[in-house]
Amino acid sequence: MMDDKTALQLARDAEKGSTMFFDANIRPQLERDIRQFHSKHNPDSKYSSDAYKSRAKFYRPKTRSMVRAGEATAAEAFFSTADVVAVSPENERDDIQLVSSEVMLELLNYRLKKTIPWFQIVIGGYQDAMVQGSVVSHQGWEYDEVSGIDCPKITLIPLENFRFDPAAEWTDPVNTSPYNIWLMPMYVKDVKKRMKQGKWLELSDSQMLSAARKYDSTRMLREDNRTNSADTVTSITAFTIVWVHQNIMVDDDTGQDVMFYTLGSEFLLSRPVPLTEQYAHGKRPFVVGKSVIETHKNWSSGPVRLSRETVSEINEIANNRVDNVKIAMNKRYFAARNKQVDIRSLTRNVPGSVTLMDNPELDVKVINTPDVTSSAYQEQDRLNMDFDEVTGSMSQSSVQANRQLNETVGGMEMADAGASKIQAYQLRTFIETWVEPVLAQLILLEQHYETDEVILALAGSKSKAFQKFGIEKVTDDLLEGNLTLVVSVGMSATSPAQKINNLMTGVRGVKESLADGTLEKYGVDPIELIKEVFGALGHKDGGRFLKNLQDQDPQVKMLQDQVVQLQQALDAKHPPELLAAMVKELEAKAVLIKKQGDKSDVDKMATGVTSSYSAMQAAQVIASMPQVAPIADKIMQASGYQAPKPGGDDPDYPMDEQMAGGPMPDAPANTSPMFPAQPQSPETGVNDGIETQRIDGIQPEVVGA
Repeated sequence: MMDDKTALQLARDAEKGSTMFFDANIRPQLERDIRQFHSKHNPDSKYSSDAYKSRAKFYRPKTRSMVRAGEATAAEAFFSTADVVAVSPENERDDIQLVSSEVMLELLNYRLKKTIPWFQIVIGGYQDAMVQGSVVSHQGWEYDEVSGIDCPKITLIPLENFRFDPAAEWTDPVNTSPYNIWLMPMYVKDVKKRMKQGKWLELSDSQMLSAARKYDSTRMLREDNRTNSADTVTSITAFTIVWVHQNIMVDDDTGQDVMFYTLGSEFLLSRPVPLTEQYAHGKRPFVVGKSVIETHKNWSSGPVRLSRETVSEINEIANNRVDNVKIAMNKRYFAARNKQVDIRSLTRNVPGSVTLMDNPELDVKVINTPDVTSSAYQEQDRLNMDFDEVTGSMSQSSVQANRQLNETVGGMEMADAGASKIQAYQLRTFIETWVEPVLAQLILLEQHYETDEVILALAGSKSKAFQKFGIEKVTDDLLEGNLTLVVSVGMSATSPAQKINNLMTGVRGVKESLADGTLEKYGVDPIELIKEVFGALGHKDGGRFLKNLQDQDPQVKMLQDQVVQLQQALDAKHPPELLAAMVKELEAKAVLIKKQGDKSDVDKMATGVTSSYSAMQAAQVIASMPQVAPIADKIMQASGYQAPKPGGDDPDYPMDEQMAGGPMPDAPANTSPMFPAQPQSPETGVNDGIETQRIDGIQPEVVGA
């Protein structure tokens, strides 16, 4: 195990190297993105110089409007339906995993609605991904016995407070980096509380004062509260903020992750322990997501950064136009030097005022400035369209610039089609890289740490599978099943009308495909068909739309498969009337089995008698047609026969060995001299009349049929 000295040295080296890279390459871009989001010019902009002190320096809030539109799209996609998340077992044939998935879905719904501010976290995470380019979060379990806190917690981390190695793999920087460092601001009182509890090592106030970071430009800019960098913290109070680092690193000796805390990068707060001791699932509790994929870059650009130059040009055109309008409305004057001209009255330009001068024609010259031409507005419209095209937003300026579409419904849909695709792509990228990994870790936390019996009972009572299998209590074995999580937001979720149209198209397609049973006859799996249809519409798992297929009784499905096999095997060998009767009987038994779960013992016994009688009738058919004898036992099972309880054996039916496959015995001859023998029909060759030796239900073959 890593010793204390090595751990502290590694923490210092990792924090120093990653911070130098962040300050030189990431922080300047990040601060420009935040300024653009806050509609502020950069400090080095020309609008901050003295030459532009009296010039127009308005910052058009195009970026803020674009981000708000993206947030509205995300809110509509995630929260327009009751269940956005779908949890399914990896092995659908495993009853335990099936119950586990149902219970876990209810647990997630409860936690995301009651104890976790999921709406704010999702929208805030999407805002970070659009503004900063990346979103970072920590998933952990918060427990405080005194305060009664015992629940999962998802924390969004500002980019400037998270470090990983710059050489990490761009697809998974958290797990491919040799270290993760979370810079956590904490009150001194909370640090001392953990010291008193024995969780952290004791440190003095002077040592904690060294970790009271004085200034962070990105944090101050984000909070819109820039302070003087010379301000310092000179004393320690209970509410002084110090910076604690949570360090997760790979132990070279064991190859496993270890975790420990440091006060800044100078003092050790806790000794290194295996990560599994702090997080039972053993995974690093961080997720880094994005909204735009940029290959081979750990810190991706967001839509805000992609539109930076376009926004600069928009502001330039707008401010120049405003200056021109102001000059055209308030004339500029040339006044002779050292002449008796009332300059103050001239510049005030108050309506009805009088400006005194000796010689108006020579002392003052009025400069007439032409008004703004239409080219300035046309250029503004083109820049707005460029901005919308880059960011995937459909604004009012886009509508005004597309008048040639005649403002029809179809024209507006055409203009909105491209924007919706970009928005849907950004949203899908955000879901794949952040939302689903975060919820997957939340499932792991629930499996290992959930102990609230009230919540578990509530989740169990709402679970359909929980009621189906009659389980009375949620246990650890039920929660620890292997599960698969899917966030069911399709690619058309950004357009409500298109979303509904696509959904109805999928439903109609599935309904038409399965209506006549032709596809099932040839062995097509309905669940897989549904997944394929809805997968084409952008949904990963369409099975959530038709729960009855997932909850189908395996025994009923087996009987339905037997029906298909009988149809295929006997279609060419038996009369259609007999085949239809057998298939109809099996289908009726399948329905009966499905309903037998709630019947009493008396009903079950009656059902057994009826099934036995049906089986004997089927045996008569087999005796007359030996070629179907191998399926006799299957028919008995399909009849739903159950042994009587309590006690008792299967009924002993009289059975002739010859009945199984031998020919039918000849009809007994009438030996009475008083009655002649019954004649045979010359057409059919069998006895006719009341004494006909023919088994009930079997029709004689018609010659020539």
